[in-house]
Formats: sequence, C-alpha cells, structure tokens
Amino acid sequence: MNRIALGLLTAAAGLLGACSLPSPSLSLLASDCGDQFGAPGDVAPSDVFFMASNMADCREDSLQFAIFRSDELSYGFVKPADHDEESSDAHRAKLLAEDQWLAALTDQIEQPGNENRVLLYIHGYRSDFDDALDRTVTVRNLNAYSVPTVSVVWPSRKRYLSYLYDASSIAWSQGYIDSLLLALVEKSDNITLVAHSMGGRALVGAIRRLNLAKPDKAAHVHRLILVSPDIDRHQVLRDDGSIAELLKGGRSVTIYSSQEDLALRTSRSLHGYSRLGSSDCSYSVDYAERSLGRDGNCHLGPDLPGLSMVDTSAAVAEGGLRHADVFDTCVGRADLAAVLNGEPTPWRETVTPRGGRTGYRLTHASYTAQRDDCPA
Repeated sequence: MNRIALGLLTAAAGLLGACSLPSPSLSLLASDCGDQFGAPGDVAPSDVFFMASNMADCREDSLQFAIFRSDELSYGFVKPADHDEESSDAHRAKLLAEDQWLAALTDQIEQPGNENRVLLYIHGYRSDFDDALDRTVTVRNLNAYSVPTVSVVWPSRKRYLSYLYDASSIAWSQGYIDSLLLALVEKSDNITLVAHSMGGRALVGAIRRLNLAKPDKAAHVHRLILVSPDIDRHQVLRDDGSIAELLKGGRSVTIYSSQEDLALRTSRSLHGYSRLGSSDCSYSVDYAERSLGRDGNCHLGPDLPGLSMVDTSAAVAEGGLRHADVFDTCVGRADLAAVLNGEPTPWRETVTPRGGRTGYRLTHASYTAQRDDCPA
C-alpha cells in the first residue's frame, strides 16, 4: 500500500467511521433465542466458551451475532468447525444461562491436570464472532495443555471504514470485560490474557480495574500477551505508565510490534502519535528519536523483570495488512507458543539496548536453525 492510498484510507476512515449505524431490524429484535440454548452437560473439553456483548441473532437455524450492541450479554460455548469444513460458518454455537456458563467453565478449570488454568482472548478491529473464534482456537491450540478458553466478543462492524465505530464499541464494552475478569480471578489463580489490536485497550483497562478492585487476587493473572496493540505507545511505556500496572504481581508481559504493520500506520495517522504495536520511530513522542526513522527500534521498553518487547517485522506473512503476523507465520506462532508454555525462545535476537531500554526481534534464520516444523 503506497502513501497516497494509505492517506486516502485514513481520510475515509475518519469520515465514514463516524457515520451512524442503522437501528436493528424488527425481525432481529423479535427473534426468539429459546431454541439456541444448550445444557451444561453438552460442553466438551475441546469446546470454546464465549461471552458476547453483541446482539444475538436467532432468526436462522444456527446462532449468529449481529454488529449491534446489547446490554443483555450472551454466554455460551462453541464446537469449532473441523479443518476440512469449508467455512468457519460451520462453527456450532449454543447459549447457556450465565450461572450455568460460569459453573461449566469452573468445572473445566478445576479438572485434574489443568492446574487451574484459563485462557482469555480479546479480538481486535474488523473482526466478527467467527473471526474472533478462529483466532481464539489458534491461540488455544498453541498451548501444550488443554486449557479452558474463553473468546471475549464485542460488536465490531467488520468494515475497513468503520474504525471509529469499532473504537467506540470496545470502549463501551470495557465494563463487561472488566466484570468478567473480576469474576474469573475468583475461580482461577492461573489466568492468561491474549489481546489483538484494539483488544489491547480492553486488556489494559481490565487489568487496571482488577489491580484496584481486587489487589489480593490480581496476581492470579500470570501472563499478558498483546499482539499488534493499537494503543498509544507513550501512554504505556512512559515512566509510571500503564506498563507498571500490567507488571504488578510479578506478571509476565509480552508485547509484539512491527514496523511493517499497515493497519497501525493508518491508526497512527488518525491519532497523531505512534502505536504500541509499531516499532517505527518516525512519529515517536520522544522527538530526539524521530530521526531514527522506521528502522529505529522504538519498540524498546524499560528493562524490567517480566517484560519482553518483541519486534516481528521479519516474520513475513503473505499479503494483507501485516497486522497479524504473529498468528499468520511459523516463527510468530512458535514464539507465541513458547510464551504460553513458558519455554525458551532461541529464535529471538537481542536488540542493542538504548537509554536503559531493551527488546528483541524475531529472525527467520534463527528459527530455521532451531526447528523444521511449523506450529499449527
């Protein structure tokens, strides 16, 4: 994407993203979801749990979720489609009452051998229910253990030109996501949160509220992983910024960034300052660093225990906006799997420290030398 096209996309996103959303149709509002409920006993260990703040769409035989907000949260479970099925539309979702959902999830958390683990995935911009589920399954399958997993779904409009709508919707969903995490720290003392893109905003907000509301339980969240986070970089990495909140309780925090992420270049154009998921120095709030340009390694973070800042620019996925290279490349998935499982990451190179800040970069050469398979 050249600079002219990127500029046009930025302008269009700013103009059309603010367009109002039509009201849901009467048929959607009147649809009866009674037939879409399952029973707690139907939940299998391979199923994925979900909490959705979208409006449930029960007009068809299979449960869907609309792009509209709903104050009635939907809880349920999904039997993910097999790899040989033609479309993710084959995912089979069923609803549960909230108390049944929490009981079923707790039962899986407490299964022998699970060590009380639970994994939450928060999707990002331009992702619907099926997109979020596909990515959740990818992350779940990278675990060496069968970890109970929750897909946290919020109402994205799933359009390139609805960036501002999505930003508004994830902010609106923040309270629901906060409440979910507050409930889960009562059930598990071994929680991992993974967030992509805009989902990183909800992750940071939920952790900040958890630290304040339940400081005695906050350490139950062990690992935080932010992939291509669409957050103001300086807001997180400055002294006494959000990074201090994320690291409380001895958590491990991994942040993946790239200088090649076209979606974050557009976001930076809209916001005016660099995003946390970008390693480009050109728009850094540290004005002395701007001359370092795109290759300046401005993803470097404070040298603090538990923090890993990882540049993925060399993890090249074919086509697209390069906004999900961690999920779409072998070395990216291998690194994510290692973080999830507490394993070594020998394919990382240490970037030359600067001003007391450190970080890493992924390299294909080191990855190829270490292994000959590609994590699914």
